[in-house]
Amino acid sequence: MRKLNFSKDRVAEAMDIRERWYAGEKTERTPFVFTVTPEKSCSYVSANPYNFIEMCGDADKAVEGQLIGMQHQFDTFPDCDYLPVMVLHYFGQGILASMYGAKQLIVEKDPPFTEGRLFNDIYETERMDNDFDIEKTEWGRMLKEHVERFVDATDGQVPVGPPDYQSPYGTATKLMPNEELMMAMYDEPELTRKFLGKVTDGIIKLSDTMEKWAGKGNYAHNQSNPIPGKCGIIIWDDYISVITPELHKEFCAPCNRKLYERYGSGHLHTCGPYFPGYIDACFECLPRSMDVSIMRGMGKTKKDMLEFLSLTEKKGLRLFGALTANDESVFNEPWEQPDNGMIERFARGGWMPAAGGSEEEGAAFKKTVEDIDSRR
Repeated sequence: MRKLNFSKDRVAEAMDIRERWYAGEKTERTPFVFTVTPEKSCSYVSANPYNFIEMCGDADKAVEGQLIGMQHQFDTFPDCDYLPVMVLHYFGQGILASMYGAKQLIVEKDPPFTEGRLFNDIYETERMDNDFDIEKTEWGRMLKEHVERFVDATDGQVPVGPPDYQSPYGTATKLMPNEELMMAMYDEPELTRKFLGKVTDGIIKLSDTMEKWAGKGNYAHNQSNPIPGKCGIIIWDDYISVITPELHKEFCAPCNRKLYERYGSGHLHTCGPYFPGYIDACFECLPRSMDVSIMRGMGKTKKDMLEFLSLTEKKGLRLFGALTANDESVFNEPWEQPDNGMIERFARGGWMPAAGGSEEEGAAFKKTVEDIDSRR
């Protein structure tokens, strides 16, 4: 197995400034991340040559692909605040649901997905419990093997990140049909809370088990800011805009808050759209940081983005990600590429820039950040 070659001093510097950024401290410069993406790559790791069937079925290939991606980053753009971390999304969003008995289907070009649903309605979920041994489940054994292989290959010098357990609501939709779950919120609210509570406890069980496998000082619960023990937990709540904000606040936010309270807050990811209609539902979860992208498949204007920044500033939230552009807008108003003034405004508001592209684009991106810092 190949060994990573990188500057440990540069990674330590990145870890230090990102930890202070997350804590809301004033930093001497703006931390940023830029990923050089080759034309051909697989999965969620840039430059990884293996497909999902190969990665799920062969721990050596999965770990090798991770190391290839990390080395590519260090070789092509080392002078940014990139932190290496084992990315386990190639096991799919149904990883926790599979441990309850749901079936995962492995395909070549996408992460495994849940085939059918374990429960038909909210009443069947009453037989579900968390009295199972993760290491005795099929996907638990696979996950453990991959984690241990990675820790061994990196000599415990690179943290392991979390598998894609989604949010409690997200995993719940892998166990029973989403439409049935939404209706249960109206028809059987107490059973719905009980069900979502079980899933929340399942995420805790999986997270604690992952930390045991990786080693307490080598497991990063928050993949967006992978510093073990420092930056809380990440929740991928892609369903915030599927149900009404009121239902999310009532049934989902308490589960998310329980996770944040246990692990010291953390990051909230959602594919959106969550602005402006769903922003209060996000805030109700009490994250420490959020993605800067606020919509998917919809237009967003400069005014939208600045209003979003103003609201998150008032909440003391950190923002992470790219100020990406959309070609079209539902308002028939083309999205303007963010100018330096807007970028500078976001940087002052607690945003950590992240982008990807060619090495040439990376150099230009780095210069933009440096120009902002020179005017501070």
